[in-house]
Amino acid sequence: MSAPIDAAPSAAQEWKRSWTLVLASALAVSWVTAPVASLSLFLQPLHNQFGWSFAQLSSGLFLYSILSVLLVPFFGALVDRFGTRAVALPGLLLNGLAFAAFGLIQGSIATWYVGWVFYTLTQLMIGTYVWSGAVSAAFERSRGLAIGVTMGGIAVGQLIAPLTARWLIDAYSWRTAFAVIGIGWTGLAFLLCLLLFHDPRARGSAAQRQAAGDALGGLTLREALRDTRFLRIAAAILLQGGMISGFIVHLIKLLSENGVSRAEAAAMAGLVGLAALLGQLTTGSLADRVSAKVLPSVCFALPAVAYGLLLAGPGSRPLQWAGVLLAGFASGAAVNITTYLTTRYVGLANFGKIY
Repeated sequence: MSAPIDAAPSAAQEWKRSWTLVLASALAVSWVTAPVASLSLFLQPLHNQFGWSFAQLSSGLFLYSILSVLLVPFFGALVDRFGTRAVALPGLLLNGLAFAAFGLIQGSIATWYVGWVFYTLTQLMIGTYVWSGAVSAAFERSRGLAIGVTMGGIAVGQLIAPLTARWLIDAYSWRTAFAVIGIGWTGLAFLLCLLLFHDPRARGSAAQRQAAGDALGGLTLREALRDTRFLRIAAAILLQGGMISGFIVHLIKLLSENGVSRAEAAAMAGLVGLAALLGQLTTGSLADRVSAKVLPSVCFALPAVAYGLLLAGPGSRPLQWAGVLLAGFASGAAVNITTYLTTRYVGLANFGKIY
């Protein structure tokens, strides 16, 4: 009698089948984080040009955060219903144009706020849940690493965007920087996703897509909102995300006010992305092997150490570097472990709405 055959593909087979999906998704994710990662470089030029306060300029990101909280479940449901490609591909183009349009604003602060509304609505079409959901559906045995590589796009965006923005602003103008980053980055991401991106859950009719999601298993939105595991995950990323967003947006100014040159501050901001990439890849490789209780606790405790180093080190360059790099590592680890935990505990049937 022959031995039973394991129908599930191995980790190596999963990568051979779907590495192009991960590549395209990682590039798209890199764009999702690029505007926020580079925003701090635009604040001073906009202040100089129009006289707007830093509080007024930062309120654009606050508007983005509020609208995202209110609207993201509806856009997640849109992805679940119509499929990722139908939403994400036009979303990439529209979001790139929305970012480029910041370069056209004039003296009224209202144009800044309107721009952020348009940017937010188009950004919700390409949130990380779009790409991580597709990758999670394609991987089972190596899901942690696949999510880690995909979410590594966040770190790539954090690494490249500040350096690119600084060079374009210094060499040309802040208006040119908005246009080149918005159109060039999303244009490349769109072409790669057009050719390589697919979602195993998004084949056939709406009923077939729902059946494919159900086959993967998972909670409904109502069940998730009653699940204490989901609520704990959501609370953790709320606290972590709120802190790291404020940290990244104001990092250049914070460092500059503590004796760091603008050039070195931009380099430190760029290395946040490299540290985050290391955090995501490390967490991804461990997620499939280490206890789901121990690893998240460590990931969410690291930022406290990082911010403590920054508070203790205004006059110490080594402590400033250590705090910045550890905060970057922790941000990458937290995003990755949150995505992984959501797929494992909540499932993929309604991932867009829930995540």
